[in-house]
Amino acid sequence: MNKNRENFKKYSNDLYFHHLLVENERIRTLICQELILDREIVSTKLKNAQQYGKNFYEKKLILDILAIDDVGDLYNIELQTYGLNEEILVRFELYNAELLRQQVKQGEDYTSAHVVRSLIISYGHILDNAPLYKCHFRMVDDEHHIVYPFNRMEITIIQLEYINQVINEMTSFNQLMYLFKNEKPYDKIEIDYRIKEAIQMHDKYISSEESYLEYLDRLDNEILLRSRDRKIKEANQKVVEEKQKAEEANQKAEKEKKKAEEANQRAEKANNEIDSILDETKESIIKYIKMQFHEDISDFISTFSKQQIRNLQKHLYDFEEFEELKNYFQKPKSLSRKVCK
Repeated sequence: MNKNRENFKKYSNDLYFHHLLVENERIRTLICQELILDREIVSTKLKNAQQYGKNFYEKKLILDILAIDDVGDLYNIELQTYGLNEEILVRFELYNAELLRQQVKQGEDYTSAHVVRSLIISYGHILDNAPLYKCHFRMVDDEHHIVYPFNRMEITIIQLEYINQVINEMTSFNQLMYLFKNEKPYDKIEIDYRIKEAIQMHDKYISSEESYLEYLDRLDNEILLRSRDRKIKEANQKVVEEKQKAEEANQKAEKEKKKAEEANQRAEKANNEIDSILDETKESIIKYIKMQFHEDISDFISTFSKQQIRNLQKHLYDFEEFEELKNYFQKPKSLSRKVCK
């Protein structure tokens, strides 16, 4: 027997699980009854009788069951063969919230919304820090142990890994879970008639070649779906990395721009200080020449470069005659002007 055929025949085949709950109201009601203990459920009907999202072009392959009981409460039931990771658990929260929201039409009283209960039956992928067969979650004040009033959403997780915790409490529901976990009924007590029905339906299901071909088609779609999700994840990761690189480049460019601006500001400040010093130097030279040689060289010195002004300052006291100064800088005599004594 090949591996695909072997897995197809297991009770953990979620296509069979979907088939079982669609076709057998008694088993469907038995599962829903496990989620509510204060009243008896008379009957349940399906809200999503068809399997939908069957091909890999859909967002996900959806096989969970959505049922409604005789008073209008909703039950979302899923057999989970993959890990109970953050994505799956958050999805259940969001799905519950959406089912709750959809019940109330615009203008209606919010209190008309019925309770939404979800059940995750998990194979071997356990919750962190919760080694328990059954975990029931609802909104509660942990500090004061007060349940949120009028709570409308509940999530229950069955971890089949811990089925032995209830080995001495083999209720009809626990017998069904034992069957799914161990691929055989619990025969230490009388087997519940609904468990016998589940076994009969399973035998008929796995003998159907049409069901097997549907299972193979499901496997192909799952492979394509995982491949698509992987490619999307890789593409998204690449986008994130490129965006991060662009942000880092922008930050680097901003830093370089800021450094350049600061350098320009420092250079401008230095130039202004130099210009101020040169202006003071020119004024000092002009005053000295007027005092020493009685000549006004304001126009004459205005044409000097910074270097010429520095040279003039350096050699100013070397000149005994004004003509020496002019000749040194090779300026026409007509540029000087005698100052009246």
